[in-house]
Amino acid sequence: MENQSENQPEKHRALRNLLLPGLAFLLFAAVIVVVFSLRGSAQAGGTVTLLFFDRNGTALTPTQVRSASNNGGAGYNNDFLLNPANMRAISSGPLYTSGTNLAFNIPSQAVALAFNWPTLPGGYQLLILDNGGAGFSTAATINFTYQAALDVKKKLDAARSARPDYVPSAKFTTAYQAASSQLAGVDVYSPQSARGKAGQLALDQLAVAYDAMLAEHGPVYAAANKSTVTPWIGFTIDTVSNYQANVDLAATLAAPYAWIRIVFDAGQAPLTYTSLVNYAKTKGVKVLGQPIDSTYDKGYTRAQYKQRFIDYITAFPQIDAWEVGNEVNGSWLTSDIGLRIADAAAEVKARAPGKPTFLTFFWQINTDSVANSMFTWANANLPASTRANIDVVTFSQYQEQAPMGVAFDQVMKTLRAEFPTQKIGLGELGYWIAGQQFWWAYNQTDTLAAKRAVAEQYYNAAFDYPGSIGGVFWWTYIQDFKSNTTMQQIVKTLRDKLQSGAPTPTPTATPSPTATATPTPSPTATATPTPSPTPTATPTPTPSPTATPTPAPGGIVFNGSWSATAKIPATATYQDLYQTVTVTPNANHTASVWVKGSGSLELQVWGNANWTKRLASVRINATSTWTKFTTPVFNSGNRQRVYLSFDTAFANAAGSMYLDEVFLGTSGGVNRVTNPGFESGNTGWNNDGPAIFSIQTGK
Repeated sequence: MENQSENQPEKHRALRNLLLPGLAFLLFAAVIVVVFSLRGSAQAGGTVTLLFFDRNGTALTPTQVRSASNNGGAGYNNDFLLNPANMRAISSGPLYTSGTNLAFNIPSQAVALAFNWPTLPGGYQLLILDNGGAGFSTAATINFTYQAALDVKKKLDAARSARPDYVPSAKFTTAYQAASSQLAGVDVYSPQSARGKAGQLALDQLAVAYDAMLAEHGPVYAAANKSTVTPWIGFTIDTVSNYQANVDLAATLAAPYAWIRIVFDAGQAPLTYTSLVNYAKTKGVKVLGQPIDSTYDKGYTRAQYKQRFIDYITAFPQIDAWEVGNEVNGSWLTSDIGLRIADAAAEVKARAPGKPTFLTFFWQINTDSVANSMFTWANANLPASTRANIDVVTFSQYQEQAPMGVAFDQVMKTLRAEFPTQKIGLGELGYWIAGQQFWWAYNQTDTLAAKRAVAEQYYNAAFDYPGSIGGVFWWTYIQDFKSNTTMQQIVKTLRDKLQSGAPTPTPTATPSPTATATPTPSPTATATPTPSPTPTATPTPTPSPTATPTPAPGGIVFNGSWSATAKIPATATYQDLYQTVTVTPNANHTASVWVKGSGSLELQVWGNANWTKRLASVRINATSTWTKFTTPVFNSGNRQRVYLSFDTAFANAAGSMYLDEVFLGTSGGVNRVTNPGFESGNTGWNNDGPAIFSIQTGK
């Protein structure tokens, strides 16, 4: 097997179809129904108008707000509405410009707003603006950072009360009191600018305090509950090269709680890993076997997926646990992954009784599609019959791709509630994966320091929940730990705390921080301006693609005399018909195409020339009738050009498809596509799959 210890595969992050991928047809259709239902009653509960201020109290424009949330364009729009009770996604892209502010319409249920937001020094946080947990169900004007700070502090106070044995450190106390002082210095009668400033400064400190409490208390909680749940301290290994050194280091750092997850690479037989597995067992290191990483899922049929588990379970009866699905809600996986999970879990139960089954989600709640949002996907794709065969439920976490921060506690408690009979934990962790650096955490300029901070925070905090194994399974363990004594010491210190049950740091003389009074004004007390029913400055984003049937006007051409033809293969080859399109900076755009025939392609819009920053996409499922497919609305940011492509991104999607009248531009504006109807042949178009794509006349 190729030595990958210095260049570990980037999993799904190396695939071009990461961010806003096309959905499988049935999921796509379901989202269309939901979205149109929501949009039809968009103002059932009124409109929430949001006011934004920076830490100086300066009002922010909608463009500045987007830039702050999107990390100056490195990230992308990430506003979602959630059910505040279970964190399931309801709609994507609800924010629109209303006058000089951003606003969203309330559907026929209470909602929370999920939005990425920067703090100092903690970096980007996922803020769940939920009106004290109740959600928003009536019209209001809300000061975003002020209300977010109140919401986070309320959650932190509840979390603190739920940990009566937690001994606050000076770090926690100092940050908590600073946040409380900021919030106590303003009230509902203070100017909005003062409240916004206080809110941002309080958020900065609340992020520090929340992190401190979880990281400090996690090992104490796990040590006190070892008789109920044995801790796992995990690392990921994906190569047999130098396996003795890699296993020895894991044992040295984490025994007797050391686990390694072995990624069995596609195309490799079990015999490849026999020496590695056996050596780990001789060193007392437990093994989690992963027959199919999420990167490789599309390379298998459902039957092949099942057979691969049978082969590996049969070959390795000594393996301690089996990962039956990896990052399963990722949109780069096959649409039948739920069935594959059920197959694999059943095989483990039948062929390796007593060995735990381990399932990993991909942490994303507001950075992909509604259907792929973690808790939404779990609810829709894991019936009780499948859950009955799952023993441990975890998620992978990459903060540069989908920020977490102050939301971690809420996410873990929601995971516990969603899977009350399973153990929980982190199934994969890492930081600053090449090509996917959209948001930053802990340190904006020193990546190594940030990586260490991520490791120290989450190796410890993951243990702070009933039923949690901890886990973590650092993805780039070999690269990041083998010569980094600081990373090594983080894990050693955790191991020692688990063994000794040592308490958290000695408290300061400061009284319990929960005694600090915090005003909790009603967010509706502020006078609410009446926005225009139909905003004109920026159209309301369309969160889901639409497919519009129309009478077929003639053969293989929708309009004019020419069209493009795609002979789509049965496997995903990621070849494209594409062009560079000039756009208007800082404006909302959409892309669309008329299609007819059979098979599936993905219409994609990319924000950079190396195709790692996806702005929008839609899966095109052709039928015998000419149909128009349109992407969700996307904002061009500060870009003057984007990259439009038709991509063979799907397996089991073979067919012959005709494409015509391609559009990209602002709603109702000029079409920016060169030669959109292919009437000038190949002019304007590039083709890296000539055996697949061609342009021809139909009249």
